[in-house]
Amino acid sequence: MPDSTIFALGGTGGDAQPDSHLERSLSSFGASNTWSALRGDASTSGDSEDNSSGTENTGVHNLEDTGRGTTNTRQIDRSFFAFDLSGESSTVASADLKIVTDNLGDTDTNSSTVYVVAATDLSSNTGDYGNVFSSGTTLGTLFGSTTISTTQQYHTWTLNSDAISRINTLIGSGGIFTIGLMGYYDYNNSAPGSNELKIQVLYANQIGTSSDPKLELTFESDAGYTHKVVSVAAGSIGKVNGVATANIGKVNSVD
Repeated sequence: MPDSTIFALGGTGGDAQPDSHLERSLSSFGASNTWSALRGDASTSGDSEDNSSGTENTGVHNLEDTGRGTTNTRQIDRSFFAFDLSGESSTVASADLKIVTDNLGDTDTNSSTVYVVAATDLSSNTGDYGNVFSSGTTLGTLFGSTTISTTQQYHTWTLNSDAISRINTLIGSGGIFTIGLMGYYDYNNSAPGSNELKIQVLYANQIGTSSDPKLELTFESDAGYTHKVVSVAAGSIGKVNGVATANIGKVNSVD
């Protein structure tokens, strides 16, 4: 069990930096409308921003629908989440990001993989599309990745040491931990071709919190022993918590 669970900030409650869905598309007819151009950079705005929906079938979406008889559209969708850490004070040892998602697209590994990256603070407008970049075309720090199955359920991103470091820094300053979700082809700047990555995402704007995006934190243990010392070799007993071998006879029935 985690030591602390923090739910994502939501739009209907008037929270600062509510979770949101950003979308951008380009017609493939334009010679300059490449996948890379669609992906953009830190200054690129999306076509739409939504921070009030509870569910979005294209919460994370990478599509290149080009060729005769198609819509001739390239499209990228990203989702953003923010977690208020101002109520925390302990040092975090590990953290899991859990979001209810479902794979509605292709099921190969690449088309099922979603990355979580550091994002800049959200402004709840179309300019947030580029917030997965720290500056220019440099992406925010990678915090983890996972594959999404074809079952609507909580999927887990086990956050890496960079994320833990960022969380602990923000706990110390009472800040907000903001992240973005990117599909495989978006993150790697690799056009999906005939593949479609399409991930349904549930946001904080649900009734209750049973399906809300959440950050589960496990804290570092306090210094010192809190459990019985079992199976310690006689030759090593002097190393246990600074108890000298000469004094070990004085330690009896201590939990």
